[in-house]
Amino acid sequence: MTDPRLHDDDIARARSYDDVAATYERLNAPIFFDAPARSLAEFGGITPGQRVLDVGAGTGAVSRAMLSAGADVVAFDISTHMLLAARRGGVSLAVCGALPELPFLDGAFGAVVSAFVLTHVDDADASVREMRRVLKRGGCIALSSWAAADDVYTAACAEIVAEFIDLARVTEAAQRVLPGEARFSQPDGLVSLLEAGGLRGVRSECRTFEFACSVEELVASREVCASGRALRALLTDEQYRAYRARSLEVLGRKFPEGIRYPRQVFLAAGVVA
Repeated sequence: MTDPRLHDDDIARARSYDDVAATYERLNAPIFFDAPARSLAEFGGITPGQRVLDVGAGTGAVSRAMLSAGADVVAFDISTHMLLAARRGGVSLAVCGALPELPFLDGAFGAVVSAFVLTHVDDADASVREMRRVLKRGGCIALSSWAAADDVYTAACAEIVAEFIDLARVTEAAQRVLPGEARFSQPDGLVSLLEAGGLRGVRSECRTFEFACSVEELVASREVCASGRALRALLTDEQYRAYRARSLEVLGRKFPEGIRYPRQVFLAAGVVA
């Protein structure tokens, strides 16, 4: 059942990245997104001079990886604040808009890339159809998603959350904020999406990344991710201050040497015949 305090406005705020773009630019992107972005550029076979659309570009981690590969990149995102961060990072072409619609002509791009985005959208299948529409024949769609987290840090954070609120309520809120999480955190999620969208030669790979950060950085990064903002909407200000202090205390005691955080990432790519 939907939490009675979690209204549509709360969900909309939790799904918006405008208020957290600065933290993503400063913290989340360099620690957690830059390395997978480079991996996606390599996996997608991006070549110099290729015109590439980065869907859900955020602060520009993937766009910068494409630029480093010599591509001509257009960054597309729903958040103007995230796109401004991407511009500060060297991404010159940015367009604001929301999936599933893409405001580009048919066959305008040689490749479309999208990293960790489709978990956030309500209609991933329609989004992939749009990505296919804007591709030239022979063009590639390359996607990435996080695998389900299964590590000591995630378990420790869940234990702390459970001190303040029923985890079932948090799970329900997270499902509303990230409607595609259950689908795309599984090994076949992106593959089946591309195949259903009519892509050919679909291939996939699972890669493991290890992210190093301090306890303070881990807590701050989790605060601004979508599930963290859903949790924030469920707690009062006083509860949230207590939860944050408890997180720093418990994680600092359990992991005094800092965090070495392994996460698996699913990569998938297919071609328009």
